[in-house]
Amino acid sequence: MQKSHKPINPGYSALKIAFIYFVISIIWIIASDQLLSLTVGNRQLFTTLAMFKGSLFVIVTAFLIYFLVYRNLVSIKRSGEELTKSEKKFREIFNKANDMISVNNMAAGGIGRFLEVNEVMSKKLGYDRDELRNMSPADIISPDIKIPENTGAILLEEGQSTYEVVVLTKDGKEIPVEVKSHIINYEGQDVSLSVSRDITDRKRAEDKLKSSLEEKTVLLREVHHRVNNNLQIISSLFNLQSHYVDENSIDVLLVSQSRVRSMAMIYEKLYQSPDLTHLNIKDYVESFVSDLFSLYGVETGIIQTKIKVSDIEMGMDTAIPLGLIINELVTNSLKHAFPEGTKGKKIQITLNKNDELFKLKVADNGVGIPETERKTPKTLGLQLVKSLVNQLNGTLTITVKKGTIVEVLFKELKYKERI
Repeated sequence: MQKSHKPINPGYSALKIAFIYFVISIIWIIASDQLLSLTVGNRQLFTTLAMFKGSLFVIVTAFLIYFLVYRNLVSIKRSGEELTKSEKKFREIFNKANDMISVNNMAAGGIGRFLEVNEVMSKKLGYDRDELRNMSPADIISPDIKIPENTGAILLEEGQSTYEVVVLTKDGKEIPVEVKSHIINYEGQDVSLSVSRDITDRKRAEDKLKSSLEEKTVLLREVHHRVNNNLQIISSLFNLQSHYVDENSIDVLLVSQSRVRSMAMIYEKLYQSPDLTHLNIKDYVESFVSDLFSLYGVETGIIQTKIKVSDIEMGMDTAIPLGLIINELVTNSLKHAFPEGTKGKKIQITLNKNDELFKLKVADNGVGIPETERKTPKTLGLQLVKSLVNQLNGTLTITVKKGTIVEVLFKELKYKERI
């Protein structure tokens, strides 16, 4: 490791040399005069020795001053060489960096004129360095790009800032860059040191990814749309078939048709939703129950319907079995809960979420589900409900008290991402 050198303080160095000279001179004069007076009694010899002592003092102090000055000059030279070497190294790094680097003064309201630029910036933009020193960032930024407001104020306040702009080369070519600026002290003033990275390749990759995502979005939307159309066709076929079967078979076809329509509506809502993977369950339940009442020919006002569903976004993996559960329970109420002549018919559907737990409640004030059917379902509808609740890893509770109350507790299914 190279030894570091302390910075030289000229005043202190000069004072140190003068002080050493002063101390040695005083000691020499006093000590030598005292020694001569004690040892030499001859006046002529005393004078001769005093002259010799003075000459010796001059010679010794001359060598001493030479040594001290030489030492300080060597230190100054070494510091100068280290400074030159350090500056050369800095210049090498500054000019050979892969990114464009510039030093700008801080003008009122923003970053001002270029004080220094590296070779990479000069080559990329096509200007020589002297030309750039007479320019500012505003002269090279594309007029179609607006520099983020308060860039200078943010830089001064926080000491750094990052933003993206498009710069123009001398021949008009556009280069998107990411600029990272820091406040540094340069020749006694606060300036901006900016590193501008060419992000052309990154922008191309982003545009390609964006285009790919848009294509996949269109494709997925089309898939949802086609699935919905196919399910609607199946529903229509059930409807047509119902005109050519007996009364007992019509009921089977209606139930099957309602199941198909519950799934079809999910795909309809999905291709209408922004992200194509989640749908608003409140909108879905309200639309589907209304459609179900219409399918079974229930006139408005005959059954008082109360739907209280929270404004929840739900994935299709959970929404499809949930829709089928609601379909079976509401269909069961419409078909079996209210004997002919029943007044004050009511059906209530509620769905809310507490943390990660969903609670579905479907209730009516009808005759209630028989106990034997609750314990061991024989009808396909309740068997399907139990199977779907298991698919959701949920729990099912059926209570008969002034009607039927069915409660389902479940969490949204979290499947692994599909490849």
